Amino acid sequence: MKRILFFNDGMETGGTEKLLVSLLNHLAGKECVITLLLPMPSDKNILIEEISQSITIKYIYKENTSYLKKKLGENFMVFFPSLFAKWKGIKESDYDQIVCFKETFFARIFSKMQLPKILWIHNILYKRIYETDSLRDKFSAWLNKKQLKLVQVSYNHFDKIICVSDAAKNAYLSVLHNETSPNQDIRVLYNAIDLTKAIEKSKQTIETLPQGQTNFILLTRTSPEKRTDRLISAARRLKEEGYDFHVYIIGEGMNSQSMQNSIAISHLQDTITLKGRIDNPFPYILQCKWSLCVSKRESFSLALLESMALKTPVITTNCGGPADIVDGGKYGILVDNSTEGVYQGMKMVLDNPTLSVKYSADLDKAVARFDYQGWLKSVEKLLAVNS
Repeated sequence: MKRILFFNDGMETGGTEKLLVSLLNHLAGKECVITLLLPMPSDKNILIEEISQSITIKYIYKENTSYLKKKLGENFMVFFPSLFAKWKGIKESDYDQIVCFKETFFARIFSKMQLPKILWIHNILYKRIYETDSLRDKFSAWLNKKQLKLVQVSYNHFDKIICVSDAAKNAYLSVLHNETSPNQDIRVLYNAIDLTKAIEKSKQTIETLPQGQTNFILLTRTSPEKRTDRLISAARRLKEEGYDFHVYIIGEGMNSQSMQNSIAISHLQDTITLKGRIDNPFPYILQCKWSLCVSKRESFSLALLESMALKTPVITTNCGGPADIVDGGKYGILVDNSTEGVYQGMKMVLDNPTLSVKYSADLDKAVARFDYQGWLKSVEKLLAVNS
């Protein structure tokens, strides 16, 4: 039986994590011995409950590990990966293959191991800009650059690099290899959606959302690149211009005090509803006319794909992977990667209500490109696991 170690940086309710759960459970039924390694126990790792009991879950740090100990440990890991792995009991002899399911600092742990290794790139990599004034800031920036360089070098030790979109691949080559082709097997494998499961979950009974206006939905989380501020600014302008619409925002951290304050300052309490984290957002998607992506950077967007699977058309900024999902605007409205772009996209559909019918028509064809069963077969081939 093939022994595979998977690493991920958490098991929260993100699209990447949902896909990983499905993959792990699938492989557990394929005569594979699966181990999932996570940084540390956390109440946020709620998707662990959906993982098969036949899968072993291990942690690098104990639950009560202090922030200082973790930071010291990470520095030790970056500069001495083999010793760190030995210290944490991560033995090369226990596994036949390693899969790092997300580009991460922790990839450094596996860089020296002489096993087949696969690294998934789920994000758009970018070059950081450091603003330093004090001597302390300059030292921190120098140390951080040194650490990042070592982590990036670690990626070169993986046999296969799997990018979830062309945008993710291009960014990987640009940032880490100055747009040259390294001696690695680098390929694009789009994320996928289990259409049957999405449709089944959408049947759950929830509150009925008012349908007298155009309803928009944004599935997101707290992260700077998600740029929810763009949506708030666009909504304020549209409201001032007299448009009748409502926005529902669902996701981890989306009902925080800071979000509530931002909406209150813009006088949008009656226009934007913050739902926070909802385990099953599909019934809400069904009751909305349009699904939004307002991010600055996205390597993919499973949220957009889920919306399209439920026949809810989408508006997205041209921020990377989503452009692939809508095929350059063929299967959804692709707008400029800016606040103005978000505003113009929402205004366009409010001015032209029939556009939702137009962009809903071919969504079956659009979603078929991201077939879940086909994705599983591709991953099985990557891992050399019998179908």
